[in-house]
Amino acid sequence: MVSNTAKKIYRDQPRMTDPGTQGRQQLDPAVKTVAWSNLERGLVAVCSILTLCLTISLLSTKITINTRQHQLQDLQTKVYQAKNDNDSHRQAIAEMTSQSQLRSAAKKYGLVDHNSNVRNVNK
Repeated sequence: MVSNTAKKIYRDQPRMTDPGTQGRQQLDPAVKTVAWSNLERGLVAVCSILTLCLTISLLSTKITINTRQHQLQDLQTKVYQAKNDNDSHRQAIAEMTSQSQLRSAAKKYGLVDHNSNVRNVNK
C-alpha cells in the first residue's frame, strides 16, 4: 500500500551560517554614547541662534516686500487715474477751443468773426 504521508526529517545539527558574518558579529564593539565637548555645544548653540536670526530676517523681509508692493499698486492706481483725468481735461479743452464752439460763444456775446481779420502766426 502506498502512503501519502510525508516523512518527518529531524535535524540535530544547528544551521550553518555564513562564516563571514560570524566574525563580524564578534568584532563589533558595544555602542557607547560620548559626551559633547564644550566646543561642540557652543557650535550647536551658535548655529541654532544664527538659523533663528536668519529665519526672522527672512520673514521680516517678506513682510516688507509685500507692504511695498501694496504701496506700489496704490501709487500705480493713482497715476492711472491722474492720466485718465488729464486725458478727459485735454478732450474738454479741445472741444471748447474748436472753431464751432468759438463761433457760438462769439454769437452769444454779440461778437463778429470775419475771416479776413484772422491771421495765422507761425514762429
